Amino acid sequence: MKRAVKVLVALLLCIALLPISVLADGGGDDNAGSGDGGTSGKVDGKGFYRSGEWMYKVSLYVGLSDTALTSTSFYCGYKAVGDPVFVKPKSFSLPSGVIFGKYNKVEYLRGKPLVSDNNPKIITDNPPAIPITNGGRLSAVKNYFGDSGTLIRLINNVAKQQGTTREGLVKNTEFTIGGKKGKQNPNDILPLKGSDGKYKNKVPWVIIYEPICIAHLKDGNTKLAFTATEYAMAQEQGLFNFFYSGKDAQYIAGMTHCNLPNSVVLEKGWFDYKAFPPTQNNQKWDNRRIMRGGGWGMRIMYPNGSDVKKPIEPPEENGDYRVDTDVITSFWIYTDSRITPESPTTVTFYVDGSMVEIMDVVLPEGGSQLVWAKWHTPKEPTTVNVTAEIAGGGYFSNEEKRTSKSFKIVDMNENVPPDPRAKDYNTGKPVQRPNGWMVPRVPIRVNNTTATWGDWSAFWKSNWVWHENWEKVGTGIFDEKGKETYEWVDNGEWVDEGDWEYFWNSYSAFLSANYKIKPDDKVPTAKQFYDRWEMKSGYGLNIEVDVATSTDAPSSAVTSAQNVISYFPEFNYNTYWRLSEKTSNRKFELQKNKYSPNERRVHYTPLWFPDDEKYTPYSEVIDLWTPAGMLSVGLDDYIDIKGNVFDDWRVVPAEP
Repeated sequence: MKRAVKVLVALLLCIALLPISVLADGGGDDNAGSGDGGTSGKVDGKGFYRSGEWMYKVSLYVGLSDTALTSTSFYCGYKAVGDPVFVKPKSFSLPSGVIFGKYNKVEYLRGKPLVSDNNPKIITDNPPAIPITNGGRLSAVKNYFGDSGTLIRLINNVAKQQGTTREGLVKNTEFTIGGKKGKQNPNDILPLKGSDGKYKNKVPWVIIYEPICIAHLKDGNTKLAFTATEYAMAQEQGLFNFFYSGKDAQYIAGMTHCNLPNSVVLEKGWFDYKAFPPTQNNQKWDNRRIMRGGGWGMRIMYPNGSDVKKPIEPPEENGDYRVDTDVITSFWIYTDSRITPESPTTVTFYVDGSMVEIMDVVLPEGGSQLVWAKWHTPKEPTTVNVTAEIAGGGYFSNEEKRTSKSFKIVDMNENVPPDPRAKDYNTGKPVQRPNGWMVPRVPIRVNNTTATWGDWSAFWKSNWVWHENWEKVGTGIFDEKGKETYEWVDNGEWVDEGDWEYFWNSYSAFLSANYKIKPDDKVPTAKQFYDRWEMKSGYGLNIEVDVATSTDAPSSAVTSAQNVISYFPEFNYNTYWRLSEKTSNRKFELQKNKYSPNERRVHYTPLWFPDDEKYTPYSEVIDLWTPAGMLSVGLDDYIDIKGNVFDDWRVVPAEP
């Protein structure tokens, strides 16, 4: 019976998935973020999964030229090296009859069907636990897949899987090096160190890793070692029901459609693939969203990569700072020789001459990292100078031990919209639409919803060595001639000849938001159609923004999202705007409108706004600061306009 079930499932998995188009963006060295959530255990009569049964599906790709970057098309610029392999820890043995998916997310996005892998290549190693579903840490996952030793082990295992050597994996592939295309010496392609200790690869290598959590279905026989992508495809195609209703319900959607896709996500778009932020508050992903962006991470080793990786460069400063706001200002620090905990470098930060932060730094030889200060801006507009000074080893990007930046502190409250008059004071007639005005397009969002940075730490790794010290020592015993006898005694000692080992501590922050606009409660004739509203122009509307953030960084390295700015079509999303204020832990609402009779949190739509058009405010959540820059997200929604406020007026004869 067990075999029959497996064959049936294997046949079902042969159903094809239509290709899904994706978008492209920028890149860096690590590309993995994570959400938050919990796990669940076995429940009688329902599907379940165990926190100790996890692994990773790992795929290797090599760049086809020495100019391939994360902005290069993955389809044209990179080639798969062998088939995906499965990396599991030593801590558990695979259950019998487990079904594996054959392809990876890249291939599924190109249209490959969901089919079972009848001969999976399984590698036993020491990978870190998966975040969320299995209690792991994202930083540990990044460190594991960012380690050059992991990459070499994977290459060796893929070569063994293909029945060749690691040189054989690449010797017949043509690469473009220095503008010339042709077959290359494998030693110029493989990420191997030369005699000088430096890597010799002239092209980049990419690792794609997808967490797997093994699901035991309630029939007692079927066991799935699927990625988040494969669980979503199986649900989409009706092969299984991982949710909570119906006779075939497995009751494990918390894992398959929330925690596993949230466990690792791209922090930013790389190659041809868009980044999808994790969901919040145990919200489930839909199948198509998982297939496009849930449950995968990437690591790139650039040409001539090194063990000591320079962290991702932060974006340029995001313009001015706002008044009365927590901000973080950062600088790069570099060193040619290592800085140890025995003699750390101290960086002191000053704002207009007043000290605001002291930060101790350790760095490996040739290392670098961001150093930062968290401080609060003045309550009035001004200009401030932020200065950093180094005491000890290291230098800033200007190759000096002192550097500074200048910032304008601006007040966004200075451009509040004017009194929204319904009638012209001069003519007494309703206000007319400005000549030539047309409904403008909503601004293109420039979202920066994730950030990654880190710092170096070091610990002492002992290496106790016995140092001999042989001495001639009298025994107190005399021979027949009366002479004392002697013996050689080793009076040596154990000496710790260990050294400092350095580790990169990676941190990340994520920002997302939900946007809701609706007519003000005082609008008597507003109508709701499902999740959409209709109202007459001239009335007020409310804007609510629910902001969600997550981070694994200490509070000294991140702020909350502190401002929401809303722009409106009647001002061409320019000239005037409104600020929101935080009314609860996560919710922002418009500031009270001084032109509202009851100082309500409203924005009044212009009386002249055209009928049958969508009135679309645009808002930006800003001022979530990290050492790697400011996170922000743009949002918009609309209300349908039908008629105007005067349509609700009636002329009633005066009483005689």
